[in-house]
Parts: sequence; structure tokens; C-alpha cells
Amino acid sequence: MNVRDENNDKFIVALFSLTQAIKRESENCGKACGGLNEKELVVVYLVGQKQNIKMSEIAANIDAPMSTLTNIVDKLVEKKILSREHSTEDRRVINVLLDAAGVKAYKTMLNQKKNISERVLSQFDEHTQDFVIKHMHALASSLNKK
Repeated sequence: MNVRDENNDKFIVALFSLTQAIKRESENCGKACGGLNEKELVVVYLVGQKQNIKMSEIAANIDAPMSTLTNIVDKLVEKKILSREHSTEDRRVINVLLDAAGVKAYKTMLNQKKNISERVLSQFDEHTQDFVIKHMHALASSLNKK
């Protein structure tokens, strides 16, 4: 399907604007969660969702080498956000879980995300909310194609 130049220009402006807004919200969330950066927020979110997750699973989810993830987790362990445990089945496997401060950060993050969702979606009726969500997934899918 052909795309008019005018629509290309509008899309680029809208995407840039959305990207900046998401970045700003992510920075605000990071501050509220104890001064975490974007990668740290993603790791805390994954660990919070799974409760107890292997380092290798986190690395696969964030598409980062294990050395990068190890640095991120080291910093989060220092901040008492995460803790590490060796698996009881296989001592070579390291599991990561939320520490007390991590549970607080995770709950703060969920509240921030819920507030953003309500702020955005409350502008639309239920049918339009479904439309927006469906097309956000389609947009993400298009951007993830290589």
C-alpha cells in the first residue's frame, strides 16, 4: 500500500512526539521508583511480574547480553531492589527476586502505569479505547518487524 508523503511527515512528527512523551513518563516513573533508569525499570517490571525469574530469562526478554544484565542486576542488588538466589534444582542457575525496596518500587511503577493508562484512555469511549489499544499493538508489531 502506498503512503502519501504528507502522511509520512505527519506520522514522523506524531511518533517523535509520542516517543518524547513516553520517555518523559519513564523518567518520572524512574524517579518515583527510587532513581531507576529505563533498563532498571524494565528488569524490575519483569521480576515483579514473574516473582522469581532466571537471569537468562531476563536477558532474553530485554534482548541484552548476560554481561549487560549482570551489571544492571548488580546495581539493583546494591540498591536493595533485587536479590539473587541459586536455584535449588541446579546451583548454576541464578534466580532473581524483588527485595523489600523492589516490591515498593514495583508497586509504585504499577500505580504510575495505571495512572497513565487512565489519563490517556479516559479521553475516549469504550469502543475507541479498544480501537486505540488494538492499533497500538499493531504499531508495535510493525516497528518490531525487521
